[in-house]
Amino acid sequence: MKKQNAEKFDIDKKASLLTGASYWRSASLEGEVRSVRFSDGPSGVRAQGKRGDYLGVNGSFPATCYPSHSALSCSWNENLCEKIAGEIAEEAKFFGVDVLLAPDLNIKRNPLCGRNFEYFSEDPYLNGRLGAAYVGGLRAYGVGSCVKHFAANNAEFGRMVCDSVVDARTLREIYLTPFEIAVKSSQPEAVMTAYNKVNGVYCNENAYLLDTVLRGEWGFNGAVISDWGGTHDRIAAVKAGADLEMPSCEITHEEIRSAIKAGILTEDDIDKCARRIVRLASVVTPRARECNFSAHAETASAAAAECAVLLKNDGTLPLDGKGKTVLVGGFADRPLIQGGGSSKVNPKNRESLRGCLHGTVDGFAYGYKTDGKHCKRREKRALKLCAEADNVIYCMGLPKGDREAVDRKDLSLPENQTELLKKIYSLGKKVIVVLYCGCVVDTSWDNGASALLLVGLAGQGGARAAADILTGKANPSGKLTESFPLNLADVPSSEYFGKSPYYTVYGEGMQVGYRYFSAHPEKIKYPFGYGLSYTRFVYSGTKTESGGISFNIKNDGEADGAEAAQLYVRFPDGANAPFIQLKGFTKIFLRAGESKKAFIPFDEYTFRSYDGENSRWVEVAGKYTFYIGASSQDMRLVGVVERKGAHTSVPAEKTDGLTPFVCEIKRDAKGRVIADEYTPLCELKNAVGIAGRVFSGLALFAVRGKDTVYGSMRHLPLRTLAQFGSFKRKTLRGMILMFNGKFFKGLNEIFSNKTDGDI
Repeated sequence: MKKQNAEKFDIDKKASLLTGASYWRSASLEGEVRSVRFSDGPSGVRAQGKRGDYLGVNGSFPATCYPSHSALSCSWNENLCEKIAGEIAEEAKFFGVDVLLAPDLNIKRNPLCGRNFEYFSEDPYLNGRLGAAYVGGLRAYGVGSCVKHFAANNAEFGRMVCDSVVDARTLREIYLTPFEIAVKSSQPEAVMTAYNKVNGVYCNENAYLLDTVLRGEWGFNGAVISDWGGTHDRIAAVKAGADLEMPSCEITHEEIRSAIKAGILTEDDIDKCARRIVRLASVVTPRARECNFSAHAETASAAAAECAVLLKNDGTLPLDGKGKTVLVGGFADRPLIQGGGSSKVNPKNRESLRGCLHGTVDGFAYGYKTDGKHCKRREKRALKLCAEADNVIYCMGLPKGDREAVDRKDLSLPENQTELLKKIYSLGKKVIVVLYCGCVVDTSWDNGASALLLVGLAGQGGARAAADILTGKANPSGKLTESFPLNLADVPSSEYFGKSPYYTVYGEGMQVGYRYFSAHPEKIKYPFGYGLSYTRFVYSGTKTESGGISFNIKNDGEADGAEAAQLYVRFPDGANAPFIQLKGFTKIFLRAGESKKAFIPFDEYTFRSYDGENSRWVEVAGKYTFYIGASSQDMRLVGVVERKGAHTSVPAEKTDGLTPFVCEIKRDAKGRVIADEYTPLCELKNAVGIAGRVFSGLALFAVRGKDTVYGSMRHLPLRTLAQFGSFKRKTLRGMILMFNGKFFKGLNEIFSNKTDGDI
């Protein structure tokens, strides 16, 4: 806010900017400050009308559904990320959206996290680079970005109350680095705070994250926005630098008024937040009148083809048209294209693999029910069809595993799908498995497969992309951006993940994904960075140049194709670093027989380590071994870079002493819960007052089941419940009195004629 505007409006009006005006809009102010309209992303625009929600329950306007972040990252292509973001921005402007809540930069810490499909990868450097490209694509079309969820948001179980307990070095090198790269490289217009706590302090009121790191060290000058319903203590959040609370909250106005009267907040505190909100409104550009949805559909299909990962192939693919080929699987008729929750797009159109392969295959059978139920009739028909074929294209998927608000219980695919696959194997046919999922799954069933194509959650163009790859019209170039372990128990974070809704200890430290598996290759099925092609690429001639590494790549096969080459670095022993770390990548298209020189530059992230004991970034002196590879376990070239550095060593991450903070549930001498505005809904089942126990029982029945999109609402704090319910402050106070055994006093508070006063 400009100085004259700060003088023009009184403090009450300025304070009104600090909470939303509705579900998707910020507040406006007397024609001087316009309202900003937000919308969910990141795989397309989820623009809603009057009935807004944050779990993808209500409908939205039809839009192009692009590959999810988990699929898009497998392209290893920053230009593609930027292009898709630009097209999403074009649609956002068509729908009147000013700021897209994207990209998602969280790390895939554990494969069971239900929201992994929204996240790029398990690597901070890759996340940051792709995220920065995405931010740039949105801005190019005049749409603001809101990177999320800041920070250490790596599970859905208890996400509203969970404390991420993590050591300083791991927090900096793994979980903050993606945001740092995106903020420094692209300066997003906004950053969204996560629901959870980090080391005992909610992210939305965490001064270390918001003031010391984000604004102080990284120079971020945009707005900080809460996740929808992610405000715990609004006054503490204002002091920490959280500018805008979303969605609208009737409680906030009175909280701020009271804090100013008590001297807890000053006008300067309000002005700082208000200025940044006004600045956010100033970047908004006019609504677009037209949008080329047809061109966007073509991009979505082409992108899906570049993102698909060929995990296995004995030469069966691409199909040569010889023999009889049949198609089996319910997901061949209605493929999975996206995950569930706030990112759910209403696709403009969608195709099926069955339709795209019409005329190419010699028959189709459903084989199984996509809801996981067994059906002997479908199975029998499928086996009869397969018995008469030479090749079987079998589509599998994870119908309920990729969803916001719910973590998975295991890595298994539905039993009815895997059992049918084994029976098809017994027929002795060549089986090509097409896999639809946005996360890691157990692939122990692939031993009899001739080929395995991971399409992922590839958006509305995924079916066309799969058909083109199967028939050889497209050459797969996608590579994994998360490790596929042999067993869930082999994932280091599994010892700590999902044990309590109130805390999770990051006891594995920096040993996330390939950082661990590279030192334990016997525990991995498909490694990070891995993916096959219909051609061969030969690496040669590595050379250390000023500012980076150069090398040659040759397409030594008979098909045109693209290769994602990766730079990994092993730090000197004094750095106490993981086995290897990704520090660069490049994707190069080569025609058959063509050679090109590639170059991967060093940057400020290549050689640094975080000294947690002294809270600083350092460079350790010594020999840094670099590897140019086709995956994290397929190193083609090796070399050494000598760095002088200023330090001989840096302490390892300290994970042994990590302990969760005390849960904030208040209890009386009898162990009954004393409710306050921060009490989670599920804890009221043991409330002092019978009203609390009854209310909890009814509410929990309405959101029953941890395995539904409503599962996270079990731990919804009462303040957040009041926010979503548009309750006044006095209504919340009355409810709490009733829950604490003061039934009639609470009723009187709710139905009294009290009104919120002005400042």
